[in-house]
Amino acid sequence: MTSFNQLISLFKNPSIRKKILLTVSGIFILSGWFFLGVMEAPFTGNALMIFAAVVAGYEIIQKAWLGMKNSQTNIELLVSIAAIGGISIGIYWESAAVTFLFLLGGWLESRTLKNTRKILKNLVELVPQTATIVRGKETETIPARQVEKDMLVLVKPGGRIPVDGEVESGQSSVDESAITGESIPADKNQGSKVFSGTINQNGRIFIRAGKVGADTTLAKIIKRVEEAQDAKAPTQRFIERFARWYTPGIVGLSVISFIFTQNIELAITLLVIGCPGALVISTPISVITGIGRAAKEGILIKGGEYLENAGKISALALDKTGTLTEGKP
Repeated sequence: MTSFNQLISLFKNPSIRKKILLTVSGIFILSGWFFLGVMEAPFTGNALMIFAAVVAGYEIIQKAWLGMKNSQTNIELLVSIAAIGGISIGIYWESAAVTFLFLLGGWLESRTLKNTRKILKNLVELVPQTATIVRGKETETIPARQVEKDMLVLVKPGGRIPVDGEVESGQSSVDESAITGESIPADKNQGSKVFSGTINQNGRIFIRAGKVGADTTLAKIIKRVEEAQDAKAPTQRFIERFARWYTPGIVGLSVISFIFTQNIELAITLLVIGCPGALVISTPISVITGIGRAAKEGILIKGGEYLENAGKISALALDKTGTLTEGKP
């Protein structure tokens, strides 16, 4: 009973559920091919293809039904109609393929998002959790979020700087590669500017806090990456608008073709070949992957619109240190 409950708990996780549905559906499809092509057992092969379509279509039909309840015609509705119609006229492999490939596309998109969030998590981990502040002749370690502007912060060698500020006393070198991209540590002494998330190398420095919490440079970078993931490129916005009209359009054409030809197989075939799963997911995956990959390499892209505009660049000027290319002189 415990194992069954654990399985149910795993199935509630969207990512794991997609993996399970894809795996089971894929096994049914491969088995169906085997029975159809090798064993020459069409009944068993077609039955397996139907099972594959039902398993892969589990989430798709749910989303289609939810859309209908909200008076919306989404792509999932078109895929559901095409799959059910395909099964009804005996094109079992095509029905299984439509649902499987659509589910695969959704899983690839969610996986891409997950990988991009990992990159964001790595940025968040740069933020120090604690800070050592100086009160008179005493020092006290407090949560970094409690540091206030104008507090005096002590950072020892090897420690991460918890605030943006100015060195009040002490000398050291600071690794600022996470913020500036420069691989060579920057020398810091009295009056030098320092950034949150950078690493103090070899000396004790006392920093007068200038910007703290959400106002620090690192916090703004993290926020910008989060916003960039949600920001939609013009192409993505166009495709989403197009998809809202595409489903009723294809269904309408299918109905018209049936009225004029009285051929139900032709009408349903039109539905099957009209499923635009690749069209709908292609742009989001490309944008999210591009922004995530750039963030991993230390390049901050503000959103999908700016990523698209980057493709129009005809010339690019870089400084002599090669910061944007190799990250070193």
